[in-house]
Amino acid sequence: MAIKSGEPPGGALSPCETALTLRFAAGILGPLNLTMHRLLIAVGMIAATGTIRAQLTFEAASIRVSTSDNPGFSVTRKPAGITATNAPFEYLAEVAYQTKLIDWSHVPDSLRLQRYDIVANAGMKLSGDQYWEMLRALLEDRFNLKFHRESKESQVFALVFAKNGTTPGPKLTASPNPDCPANPNGSNFCGVQVGYGAMFGQRVPVTRIARELGSFAGRPVQDRTGLSGVFDFELRWTPDQLDSKSAAIDSEPSLTTALEEQLGLKLKPEKGQIEILVIDHLEKPSEN
Repeated sequence: MAIKSGEPPGGALSPCETALTLRFAAGILGPLNLTMHRLLIAVGMIAATGTIRAQLTFEAASIRVSTSDNPGFSVTRKPAGITATNAPFEYLAEVAYQTKLIDWSHVPDSLRLQRYDIVANAGMKLSGDQYWEMLRALLEDRFNLKFHRESKESQVFALVFAKNGTTPGPKLTASPNPDCPANPNGSNFCGVQVGYGAMFGQRVPVTRIARELGSFAGRPVQDRTGLSGVFDFELRWTPDQLDSKSAAIDSEPSLTTALEEQLGLKLKPEKGQIEILVIDHLEKPSEN
């Protein structure tokens, strides 16, 4: 069923009153610059929720269609922004909304699969979900992305501790420095790198590990560990289907065994509510 936002608290402006307030402000103040645009957004949020919260947006962002023939791509977090190289739009949406459960049936493949180079600067030091909040705002503004959410009951895996207790395995450790590096490289970065029978991560929450595991487990994985903060991890396993070029990794354990031995976790089958992000509308990006 469709998820609906909660009713506004008593005394809040109605949607009609909110619209009139914004139009009145725009009429008096004339053409909106970026600062005023943010102010009006804040006014709308106050009317809808009764609380003040500034919307996080990038200070500047360049978006260009990638001309690379290389199949590889990346989205890299830096202390004050994000750089995407040859990244398909569908992947940008996955990281922005932190989900792989996206319904693209209303969007042509030409838009879904188009690759982009993006350089976005926040003008301030970022941490945690601030990266994704800003990326969501960028996609919704520059690509005119529209969506709604639907929930349903489905078979899922719960990611839990393999044994009684709350001690992670030897390959899952708290990140000694949670801040993203200014010059990330293959051994010092923020995020997850996935290969054939291998997954590595630095400075990521366990919810991100669960999301990535869903691609290999065959159903959505939901974090039930209760672990907070960000972690570094390394996971190696033998895929169920090996090709002729992958014989070198067939000495690794199965995914189930690797999770238990390396991360101290296991997948517990159960029924649960999942949320689907339905993309209703998408356009080519507006000019820089």
